[in-house]
Amino acid sequence: MVILAAIEVVMVLGGVLLYIWRLQFTFPDFAIFLLAFIVLTFLLHRDSIENLGMGAHAFTRGLKALAGPTAIIASGLILIGVARGGYTNWFLSSDKVQGFCRYFAWCLFQQFGLQSFFTNRLLAILREANRTAWICAAVFASFHIPNPILTPVTFLGGFILTRVFISHRNLLPLAVAQAIVGSLLSIALPANWHHGLRVGPGYYR
Repeated sequence: MVILAAIEVVMVLGGVLLYIWRLQFTFPDFAIFLLAFIVLTFLLHRDSIENLGMGAHAFTRGLKALAGPTAIIASGLILIGVARGGYTNWFLSSDKVQGFCRYFAWCLFQQFGLQSFFTNRLLAILREANRTAWICAAVFASFHIPNPILTPVTFLGGFILTRVFISHRNLLPLAVAQAIVGSLLSIALPANWHHGLRVGPGYYR
């Protein structure tokens, strides 16, 4: 199973990078096949719902574990935003709430791929939490190249989120933390730095 897990990791990592940089423009349906392959690996490895991070298991413990890091990073971003006037013309509206909900759903999907697949497979290969978390962080960051803001942020965030997932096995707190930090980052920093949080070729558009 270790060799199989290693092959799966290489295939999915290559597939995601290929999709980001090329196939999303030439063969967008490739994402469906890639997702189907990931789900198939869950069946092959007989992953339980709990192991995949779904359901209510350890939800509260996951929130508590991420409350401190999220508050620290969020506070820093808020201070930066206030200092540069990023919140001067900002106001809460129904459109912004809906946008946050859509972004949260996207974050949840990202954490599903990163944790339910990559963390579980890499942990089976490496059998050590810290090494698994650092490699998952590198994987997560690689999906955000060449964005100069998101690449380092997702590397650090990927490590923290993976460590919490390994300990508490729930995707929802991870998505909440990512959605909060990502939303604040998009407001606090100039848009010409993060290009609307776009990655891959889209960053240059």
